[in-house]
Amino acid sequence: MNRPKPAQRVLCAMLAGAMNRGYSAAMPPRDPPAVMSAPALLPTLAEAIRRIAHEAIPLGAEHVPLAAAGGRMLVAPVRARTDFPRRDAAAMDGFALARADAENGLRWRIVAGPIAADRRLASGEAVRIATGATLPEGAERIVPIERATVAGTWVSCAEPDGRPHIRLRGSDFRVGDITLAAGRRIDPRALVAAAAADVETVAVRRVARVGVMVRGDLLVAPGLAAERDGAIPDSLGGALALLTAGCGAQAGGAVRIGEDPAALVTAVDAMRGGVDVIVLAGGAAHGARDAAQQALRPLGLDLIFDGLAIRPGRPSWYGRIGSAHVLGLPGNPTAAMTLARLLLAPLIGHLGGDPAAAMLAWEMLPLIAPVPANGARESFLCAAAEAGGVRLLDRRDGSGEMMLAAADRLVVRPAHGDALSAGTMVPTLRF
Repeated sequence: MNRPKPAQRVLCAMLAGAMNRGYSAAMPPRDPPAVMSAPALLPTLAEAIRRIAHEAIPLGAEHVPLAAAGGRMLVAPVRARTDFPRRDAAAMDGFALARADAENGLRWRIVAGPIAADRRLASGEAVRIATGATLPEGAERIVPIERATVAGTWVSCAEPDGRPHIRLRGSDFRVGDITLAAGRRIDPRALVAAAAADVETVAVRRVARVGVMVRGDLLVAPGLAAERDGAIPDSLGGALALLTAGCGAQAGGAVRIGEDPAALVTAVDAMRGGVDVIVLAGGAAHGARDAAQQALRPLGLDLIFDGLAIRPGRPSWYGRIGSAHVLGLPGNPTAAMTLARLLLAPLIGHLGGDPAAAMLAWEMLPLIAPVPANGARESFLCAAAEAGGVRLLDRRDGSGEMMLAAADRLVVRPAHGDALSAGTMVPTLRF
């Protein structure tokens, strides 16, 4: 065995001493090893809705004509400007009867032709009257037409049923009464009450304005693709605008732009001042998505979440640029429309004054056919309602436009959900 030479022994001793001192005297310091952090957990749909609701402050109020207020939410109560009915009125079609006279008993002489409101019926007289018409003076009750017997100029009836069939003045509401409370949406029934209260305008929540932007270098307007080699018809822009309008928002149409981040920044900067929500569809694959988010940061993009722990859920993201909400959706039509139903609809609803979750009204329906076990993520699957239940559609081609056209429901399956047999009740959402 060779023994080290003296010079080698000295060097070894120096190195040993350096090692005992943690390399500090013999070698330059090194950066500490990187600590591997666990990836951030993606939000569930419920968590994403909570974050959207936290960010989406309901829009302000405006006064609009009653005729234009359909579907809007009241921010102030509707108060009656008049009594209703304004006068005593008939509650049934039939005859208005004055007090019976002793000579004719339960027979009344019919006054010919219409009677003026200021004409007083004398005892023993009757006049034909329609539902809602003002009750003539002197009339004590209405006999419904089906209980009346007409013979020439006389009308008779069996013993009165005890009800006068008269709506008294102000019996529905009086001047100053609240006919519709704040927070009520103006549906057709509410419009009846507001109109009867004689209001011309109402204070309602402003409608959300939504701009749709579809990204893709090969996208062209429908009707132009066949003549252009490699072109793809934009199948998402108009569909997202229509979904937006169906949720009660004002859709500003769809804009098509290429994949260039600079073009994205220019388009978003031009759009954001005139809308409350910007929907970016396509160009959301991981690399392009990251580039888009990076490009929008100089405009002040505040990213609220990036991806979801659902299927479909990635790539998708949501953030704010000033007061404008920005929702990023994938270019896959089925995924984009599914996520728009699950995220955009609650966002629009909350801006309009509804709880965000109220736009997701799940209805239990039985499965028509068995379904296999679900994977590791909560899944939202296209389905079609049929007589007797709901049937899941074949999703082997996830972007199939024909399948999307057939779908009118989404069925939710929990993560790691067991296989289900036909007849099992499952939560469904109108799509």
